[in-house]
Amino acid sequence: METKNQRSTFRRYMRYAICAVAVALGLKYGFDFGNQISGPLIGVVGALNGAVFCALISDFVAERLIPG
Repeated sequence: METKNQRSTFRRYMRYAICAVAVALGLKYGFDFGNQISGPLIGVVGALNGAVFCALISDFVAERLIPG
């Protein structure tokens, strides 16, 4: 039988996994966009910006989808 603590641990890891995928996508597409606009330096800035934005949005969505 699964206890409440085991369920919450699984849910926490699922939320971490969702956020990790979102951060990876934000890094990739943010860098590509910034690199096309103005070169590699803006690509790095865009990658960081994309990663932070995707982490915030995915954390909100994951918290709503997987409560607890």
